[in-house]
Amino acid sequence: MGQQGLIPDRIHQPVGAKPRWSQARLTGRQAPMLDSIQYLRAIAAWLVVLYHVYASLARETGTAPVFAAGAIGVDIFFVLSGFLMTMVVDRGETMDRRFLLRRWFRIAPLYYLMTLALFVIALVEPHLLYSATADPLRLLCSVLFLPGSEASGGAQPILALGWTLNYEMAFYLLVFIFVRWGGDNRLFGLMAFLVFLVLLGQVVDNPGTVLRFYTDPIVLEFAMGIFLYNTIFRRRPSRFSAGVAWLAILSGALLFALQIRSEPEAWRFLVWGVPAALIVAGGVHGFTARIGWLGRLGDWSYSTYLLHVYVIQAGVKLVLPALGLSSAPPLAVFLLTAPLIALGSFLLFRGVEMPVMRRFGRSVAR
Repeated sequence: MGQQGLIPDRIHQPVGAKPRWSQARLTGRQAPMLDSIQYLRAIAAWLVVLYHVYASLARETGTAPVFAAGAIGVDIFFVLSGFLMTMVVDRGETMDRRFLLRRWFRIAPLYYLMTLALFVIALVEPHLLYSATADPLRLLCSVLFLPGSEASGGAQPILALGWTLNYEMAFYLLVFIFVRWGGDNRLFGLMAFLVFLVLLGQVVDNPGTVLRFYTDPIVLEFAMGIFLYNTIFRRRPSRFSAGVAWLAILSGALLFALQIRSEPEAWRFLVWGVPAALIVAGGVHGFTARIGWLGRLGDWSYSTYLLHVYVIQAGVKLVLPALGLSSAPPLAVFLLTAPLIALGSFLLFRGVEMPVMRRFGRSVAR
């Protein structure tokens, strides 16, 4: 969903990948922190998977998805993006074209590949898809990471989850601009600008699709991530013990549980963003043991995020009818599709993400 929250270099990804930074180059607290971030990515990605299992069944049966709040995985990705970009700035990464190229190569190739595949499917077998259409304007908007016009289906790109990548790419561009030309208070200026965008969206009557998209309060979740890193982890890391970390995780989970049946779209950053921020704040220090399988799921989480909806759709629209079933319990659908999602994610990670970063990462570094 993803989000940098999205080779591989854990610092340069929206959703997940293996680290290229050597452990020797990390501070004592940052090395385990990056492992914890991978675990958070895995958890966030699979929360979104759970949500889409229920949502796909709801489309077919007309029943409300019980686990709609699993979409909080997207909010976790956005908070992580703000956190990680602040870590990048804190480490002194040079703000030149390579900064933007690294993010583009990390996100775009797999996204473009899957967008093109969906465009072709929408041309030849449109009944297999819920929302993707073979609309050239939507394809162009998808390639440019821009929200479409009302005529092109609103802000939804061809690959539905691409709306989150539109936010990610815009955020990376803002980080580049503010860090390169923002002076001493550059990150404070970026946070203030995000607040300004949201306030602008509240006072403008009848904003168009593009303005409505970029002034949505959800952009404040990136600011939450910036705030977390600057105020807690950069200045007061010693105060965040494992006990405090798990208290933050449990508090976030409790707040989340209290809102699990809410409809948070208007002010999602409060209803789900605050719990997500608490989970991230605790999560980056709460995992003290290495969890190999969860780390691998974190490595594959970007592929999981882009792929899972279509595996679930295939299961609901093709496999269940082939078995003579009009529907199935959500848990059964999850158990049917989860191994396929994990396998597909691994194959995309090894077959697309890693080769792209190996080939183009070296040229970008020059």
